[in-house]
Amino acid sequence: MFTIPDDGEGLAQVQSVLFQEYLEVMVAAIDGKDCVLSGGAVTAQGSPDMTVAVAKAAVLTNGVLKAVAAANGTITTADGTNPRLDLVVITSSGAIAVRAGTAAALPKPPTRTANDVVLAVVYIPAADTTIATNQITDLRVMRTQGPIVIDKVTTPVIHNTTLAIQTYYSLTLPSGLFLAGKILRLSMGGTILANSGTPTWTYNLSYGGTTLYQDVIETGFAADTDRRVWYLEAVLVAQGNADQQLQVFANPGNVSAFTGPATGIGNLNGGGATTAMYAGSSAVDSDAADRTFTLEMTMSVSNASVETTMEYATAVLE
Repeated sequence: MFTIPDDGEGLAQVQSVLFQEYLEVMVAAIDGKDCVLSGGAVTAQGSPDMTVAVAKAAVLTNGVLKAVAAANGTITTADGTNPRLDLVVITSSGAIAVRAGTAAALPKPPTRTANDVVLAVVYIPAADTTIATNQITDLRVMRTQGPIVIDKVTTPVIHNTTLAIQTYYSLTLPSGLFLAGKILRLSMGGTILANSGTPTWTYNLSYGGTTLYQDVIETGFAADTDRRVWYLEAVLVAQGNADQQLQVFANPGNVSAFTGPATGIGNLNGGGATTAMYAGSSAVDSDAADRTFTLEMTMSVSNASVETTMEYATAVLE
């Protein structure tokens, strides 16, 4: 975790200096913009060389969740005269990179590239040929407590004229992030148009390729030119690294025909609105690979007047 070694703990005194760049790393992480959610430790190699080992990680870069596979970061050739401070980062594209500083008698760390998530700073003495443990300072600012938004969708997802199963929401949770004790809260909603026949909708929720819950609305929707409103609130609980429990509270919309409002969408008096509560479970090892949560829906009538729109979605990790 983020630390500044006391004088004498590292290889050189400069490692104990609190630079402005380090403070800016902290501010970006506290803001939830560029931070580490899990993993990302930077360590010396078992047989030290000019690379460092970077553990698998889950990070937010500019608020976007990225999965990072374990790999090495390469330190470029040391200066022959002066020391240098390099930053090991995850870039905005989710790649491991090393930002080389400028060698100087009193070096300072380089300026980060926009939305870099900083993992560590490495002190490279003049003419160095191997990176040892006491040259690496952990600069990860971990967001492990309290709710943090890890995903949001504000662009509508729209499907009509199809009988095929369609994906309305998908979130990939990086390996090692959704482990025992974590809770994922998902909220999403939109509108449906059911103005051809008496269409039904089939809901399918899955995690890591395992179906958590699947069911079809038992009563078809009465044809109506007015759009209905649907919403879904789901809680996925990691009771173990390979034990997930799902609880859902949802309303698929007004089943009966109704008179539309003067302004807006939906019906204040119900119009045959149906509210459902359901649950499911899976036993997917969230520490073995990236895992994806998915909401899919299938419409029973293929017509331009049978349409599902997801207007928003948010995912909060606790």
